[in-house]
Amino acid sequence: MTLSKVLLAGFVVALITGCEPRDVSDAGEKQVVAFSVDSRPGQPTIADGVVYLGSEAGTLHAVEMETGRELWQFKTGGSVFHPPLVIGDLVLFGSWDGRLRAADRNSGKLVWDFEAGRVDWEVHDIFINGIPTVLDGIAYFSSEDFNVYAVEIETGREVWRHSLDDEPQARQIPIVDRVAYIGAWNGYLYAIDIDTGKRIWRSTTDDSGRASLSDQVPFVTVVPIVTEEAVYFADWAGNLFAVDRVNGQQIWRFDPGAANSRHVGSRSFITLVGDVLYYSTLEDQHLYGVDRHSGQEVWSIVTEGIAYGPAPLNAAIAMYFEVLANESGEGGGMYMRAIDMNTRQVLWSTDNAASGPTVVDGVVYYGGTDGTVHGRELYGGAEVFRLGE
Repeated sequence: MTLSKVLLAGFVVALITGCEPRDVSDAGEKQVVAFSVDSRPGQPTIADGVVYLGSEAGTLHAVEMETGRELWQFKTGGSVFHPPLVIGDLVLFGSWDGRLRAADRNSGKLVWDFEAGRVDWEVHDIFINGIPTVLDGIAYFSSEDFNVYAVEIETGREVWRHSLDDEPQARQIPIVDRVAYIGAWNGYLYAIDIDTGKRIWRSTTDDSGRASLSDQVPFVTVVPIVTEEAVYFADWAGNLFAVDRVNGQQIWRFDPGAANSRHVGSRSFITLVGDVLYYSTLEDQHLYGVDRHSGQEVWSIVTEGIAYGPAPLNAAIAMYFEVLANESGEGGGMYMRAIDMNTRQVLWSTDNAASGPTVVDGVVYYGGTDGTVHGRELYGGAEVFRLGE
């Protein structure tokens, strides 16, 4: 898997609009702090004036925002693209070497190291593929070894593991009323009791007409949306589903008639605004709004490029990545765009993002294609911070 695919699969974003994207200007005052990262940066985490930043080279850096002084670094055996999770005195982070680690927040020293299982097949994807969800001192996360894990954050002790029928790829696992929801490559969504690690249900979404075209696949890798009555998710074949939260029975399926391609549907996030679910189809370049009660389309647009999304940053603003082609039909650049989810108007756009965004105090922080960390105003897009040369 290439870096570009990983970044797009690991973070994805929101709504696309009919207006022309506006590139933001970097003019004006901003704080520039010198620091050099060892390779392309991942998605940063900001906590108490410290940037915690992973890299393609597998190093986790802890850097003072005001001075650029590196407090510590921790080297792993695989790339660290997802944002670390800071909890108390610990920093939790997963790596492509198949390990979830906890480092001391102040010293960077290893507190514990949890190794996920190995897969005995030709691909050998073993990496921790998301950000742990922590509840009552337990971290819940998945690995591409087919397992969902529950691990004590203080000790790294495994509480339970649950093996799915195929490879999970959840960037985050939502937990509601002590039930975790996660999809897998076989096209199903699973509900797991987090107290016992036992399966409650597997969704009934194996429709005969579902990935019926020769190149389509039913992989479910999005973070599902959970409401009181239903759970919503999309698959790579382009379908959007609603299933009953109690038993996993399918309520409706929206099929946009997507292209015959492996990468059709949303890969990481969908979003719910009011009663409308928004999601993208990739290769055929659409974004849809679907009524969450009826499963009927209420809005759609043809996008200019391949749009990855959606994911909200707050109640009003969302982000999406859009990959445009140049005149020869090849990749012409990837843009991260901020839009107002109520008006569907692009607020600002930048072409230097190499990771997903993290929002702290009204500033959007992200790893840049130039090896730096940028901070831009959430609503205006002006650059107010840069960590790097």
